[in-house]
Amino acid sequence: MRILAVSDSHHDISSLIPVLRRFAPKVDLIAHLGDGVADLEEAAERAKLRLPRVEGVRGNGDYETELWPRRLIGSSDRPILLLHGHLEGVSDDLGRIVVAAESCGAKLVLFGHTHRPFFEEYRGILALNPGSISRPRGRDRPTFAVVDVPDEAERYFGIQFYEVGTGIGRIREIDIY
Repeated sequence: MRILAVSDSHHDISSLIPVLRRFAPKVDLIAHLGDGVADLEEAAERAKLRLPRVEGVRGNGDYETELWPRRLIGSSDRPILLLHGHLEGVSDDLGRIVVAAESCGAKLVLFGHTHRPFFEEYRGILALNPGSISRPRGRDRPTFAVVDVPDEAERYFGIQFYEVGTGIGRIREIDIY
């Protein structure tokens, strides 16, 4: 499975549109990790795109009551936890999101909130934040990530971060460290 992970669009779809144009046809799932989940639909409509499966979680800036603060996706042998992170205190440390992932058997947790791209393995759990697709912190350009989830549980996740530059559709791979 290939996942396009975006977060924190905050109703600014200017960077989201070129990302969807380039990646929506190439992924199985789009995970919006809060603060602008509804922006995906608007961006897809403006770009005249049909989106693959979309999963989103409620962030501290989302008011859609039908969104849950956490979602468990993936297969039973490879569950993936989605959350925004504000309820788990991700601005301070990863402890609570790692505990949340451990409690549901997830080996990958995708989160947002900090607006900074990040990934680290902690106690056997990969924690990944794609950064903000509209309001980056610590970087000049908006960021997002593509995650390849192998079918075999013993194989590693493939991760690539990208940034959206100026100009129409200017997207490039980046190394966040």
